[in-house]
Amino acid sequence: MAAKELLQVKVEDVMTQDLIKVKQDTILKEVKILFDNTNIHHIPVINDQNKFVGIISKTDLMLLLDWGTKLNLPSSMRRNTFLLTSNLAKDIMETNVLKLKPDDVIQKCVQIFRENYFRALPVVNDQEELVGIITTYDLMILAYR
Repeated sequence: MAAKELLQVKVEDVMTQDLIKVKQDTILKEVKILFDNTNIHHIPVINDQNKFVGIISKTDLMLLLDWGTKLNLPSSMRRNTFLLTSNLAKDIMETNVLKLKPDDVIQKCVQIFRENYFRALPVVNDQEELVGIITTYDLMILAYR
């Protein structure tokens, strides 16, 4: 497929649909477990109606943790335990997020990634329900099909 043809592929044909997501009242300890046990870097956050309300990046969570975490300092571990058990996904999620629709073309996605240095975008339907996520990894797979 030529580059021009690739840019006209629909987002729904490339996005990841089998999502790992959390609800806005999920405790951060569970979010950290998901990041630790999977190879993902972004977790969409939904409300009780499956509507997209935000996203948490692995970086967002790591910035919250104490600097001494890498050194396994007891004081850092205590602080992290407190932070992870007393905060919810909605407390650290980014809410001002650009979103795509399933019928948007990849060209729009690439443009957003390039202009904003994003690596993941949620995909929502007309009712703002989360239906997928598209990442730079998904674009790489498309390019090398």
